[in-house]
Order: sequence, then C-alpha cells, then structure tokens
Amino acid sequence: METKALTVLSYGAGQDSTAILYRIVLDPAFGKQWVKGNFIVVMSNTGNEHPHTYRHVAFIQDFCLQHGIQFFFLSFRNGYHPNTWPTLQGQYLRNDSIMSLAYPKSCTDNLKIKPIYNFLDHFVAQEYYGYSDKKIPTGKKFIKQFAKDYGKIYILLGIAAGEESRVNKLKNKKMQHMQLNLFEKQMAPSRSWMDISIERLYPLIETGMDREACQEYIRSTGLPLPFPSNCMFCPFASKVEILWLFRNYPAAFRQWVTHEQRKLQKSAAKGVVRNLGVKGDCTLEEFLQEAIVEFGHMTDDQLNDYKMSHGHCVKSTF
Repeated sequence: METKALTVLSYGAGQDSTAILYRIVLDPAFGKQWVKGNFIVVMSNTGNEHPHTYRHVAFIQDFCLQHGIQFFFLSFRNGYHPNTWPTLQGQYLRNDSIMSLAYPKSCTDNLKIKPIYNFLDHFVAQEYYGYSDKKIPTGKKFIKQFAKDYGKIYILLGIAAGEESRVNKLKNKKMQHMQLNLFEKQMAPSRSWMDISIERLYPLIETGMDREACQEYIRSTGLPLPFPSNCMFCPFASKVEILWLFRNYPAAFRQWVTHEQRKLQKSAAKGVVRNLGVKGDCTLEEFLQEAIVEFGHMTDDQLNDYKMSHGHCVKSTF
C-alpha cells in the first residue's frame, strides 16, 4: 500500500490559528513536528466576519501563495455550505431568526464545520482518487476511503493552552457514548466517520502556547497580528465587545438589532410565551445601554486594546 498523508489547518483568521500557520512556515522544527505529507489551509466564510478579519484573510492568501501553500477560502458560492445556511445573515433573513445565548449554537456547525469537511471530502476525491464529476460528493465516502488507504487525516485546530476544557468536552461526550453502549450488549459501539477518519491535533496546547504567547510570537515575526476572530453578530460577545461594535460599526449593530426585532415580532405573533432575543430575556439595545453605563468611560483606544486581547471562543472542538 502506498504511504500518503494529509494535514489540514482549520483556519479561523484569529490569533491562535495564525500563530500555528506562521510557526509552520517560519519554524522548520515546528513544521516537521505537526505537518505530515501534503499541507493545506482551509477557512469557511460565515459572511459575517469583521472587516479587519477579511483584510487579514487577504494577507494570508498572499502569504500562503508566497510559501507554496494551498489556501482555500470557502464561500457559499462554492457549494459546501448547507443550502439553508449560505451565510449567517442569510439564515436570519430566511427564517426571521437569530442566534441567541438561549439556543444551541448551530451556526458554528453549519457555517464552519460542515463546509470545511464537505470541501475536504471533495478535495480528497479530486486529488487522491481522480474524481472529476461536477457534482460535489456526499456522505464523506472519500474521506473514509482515504483513512482506510493511507491513514487518518490530520486536522490542526487553533485551541490555545488554557482552553483545554474545549477538548475535554469532546472527550467527555465520547466517554458518555461508550458508557451508554455498555448497556447495549447486542450492538457494537458505533463510530462516526469523523472518529474513523479524522485525527484532531492541538499544537498550541501541546506546546503550551496560550493566547498571550501567540500574540508575543506573532509580534516577534514582524508579520501582521490579527484581532481575535468571531462573527460580528455573535451572541457570546461581552458588553465591552458590544460597545466596541456600536462605536466602530453602528450600522452593523443596528442591522443586528433589526434582525432581533424581526424575530421577536414573529415569535410574539405566534404567541410564544418566553420570547427571547440575542441575550436571552435582555434585548441587544438593553444590553448596549448596560454596557454604556458600565464601560462608556473607556476610550476608543482602550476598547481596541480590549478587543485585541479578549476574543471569545466559540466553544467548538472541531
């Protein structure tokens, strides 16, 4: 059997995944440790990234080109996003919906995880199995076949030291599933295509690099230090981040408020008893007013400093 390997950096355009990419390119020992075989970088566009994130993506595209690395920036036009989730705003408009602290965080799965793995199946099909059909394959058949033929695909994830709970959460889910299977004596424990085909790797955790260390390393390279990445309309945004958004992108904040009001009006018309907004029982405008009272004294520079160092994670383990 021919020996091949594939390593994929799941790129979010924030400080953690950027630190990994820079080190792979600039630190030969680090690159040798974490990259096996072919190496590609993949990012899925939510349609709701900050302007500074899109500017950094444009830089990274050139950076990868200069260093002979394939970089794939997936938009809904590529066909890998679910039909009902072309972008975050597209989903909001389609269903008069919002993402809320009170709801399951389905946006990460639909706008980041699914598009990347849908693309990866197609990439493997084309690059390793001569697939030339215009139709995008489904079912992760080629990912599973690759794992069978050449071993698991390595996925590098930008989770920093200090965020081990995100990894432990995944391990706990697997343990609970195995425990449940102990009571199903007639059924063999089931394993998902991801368990069979994907090996997740956490270079920052393994090398002890927390967010501050990532920032220090990036600054030491002289290359651009991005803001932490997250959607503009992320329900996990703190009061300081909401105030930062309102001051820097007031039109975007108002658009977010409009989405929330459409959802609240739709639910009210249906007679929903507990009609929840982005922040649960607290609307965005109420949350902003609380932010102004508590943090309105902060200067724009102070807000920018906070924004640069306090990006909230999406709690994803993938």
